[in-house]
Amino acid sequence: MSSGRFHVSPRTRRGLLAATLISVVGGVLWLVRSKRPQPPAPAPAPPRIGYSRNGSAPAPVAGAGAENSH
Repeated sequence: MSSGRFHVSPRTRRGLLAATLISVVGGVLWLVRSKRPQPPAPAPAPPRIGYSRNGSAPAPVAGAGAENSH
């Protein structure tokens, strides 16, 4: 074991600092992006009232109009 300080060249130190800085910035950007509020879910379609144009109207009840036909 050496009791001296571990020597790192200035070029290696700059590379390590750049990699660390890029990692920190990427982590912060990911955190900010994941905390963005999500848009609300769309509201369900309201029930249709009145006539249908696509033929999906319910079948009339038998005898519903019979009292007005005499």
